Amino acid sequence: MNLREILERIKGSEDFSDLKSSSVHDLLNGNIFLKKFFRKQYLLLLLIAGLTFIYIDNRYYCEKQLKKSIQMTAELKDLKFELLAVSAELTKLSRRSNIIKQINDRGIDLKTGETPPIIVK
Repeated sequence: MNLREILERIKGSEDFSDLKSSSVHDLLNGNIFLKKFFRKQYLLLLLIAGLTFIYIDNRYYCEKQLKKSIQMTAELKDLKFELLAVSAELTKLSRRSNIIKQINDRGIDLKTGETPPIIVK
């Protein structure tokens, strides 16, 4: 059975001729769905509609997840810069010269050791 025979069979069927005789008025007022062709295929049409809704919902969900991922990437970048700034500040404050200056400014009577540290082996 080739394609031409299939098309002729569809065109000759009673369901298709009923659908072919429909007008724009039938389409606008919804009477086209009462035709025999649509009544026979209502389960298929419901399946297609359901799958369409699932597809649309999945697309919105993916877009939402993508937006969330972009926001989290930007937040991570900001936190990395903040970590770098805090780390630099900590390094600056923990220098020996800075610690000695802060001890002297606060009037604490501490002095650095005169003898170098001994390495124990």
